Amino acid sequence: MARRERPGKHARSVMSDRRWQPLSLAARAIWLGLTDIGDVVPAIRAPGRSGATVDEIARYLGADVDAVRAAVPELVQCGVLEAVGAGYRLASY
Repeated sequence: MARRERPGKHARSVMSDRRWQPLSLAARAIWLGLTDIGDVVPAIRAPGRSGATVDEIARYLGADVDAVRAAVPELVQCGVLEAVGAGYRLASY
């Protein structure tokens, strides 16, 4: 039987990161959501993968694609996400 991951297990380390404070609420929510999703979707965190597109990230999070599209540059600028191929992956996981 596969071990169940508990949602939010990365929250304490993410929220204590120095990059957390200046981020918008949308960027914070995306970062937290992606750390949980990264446990089960290798394209979100694995080096050498093609990454996940903005549309895929929005679908994984159940979020509005326009909100994700607006927050992604903020996450790239602070080094949380990095561009890989046609998508993005967590640079810090």
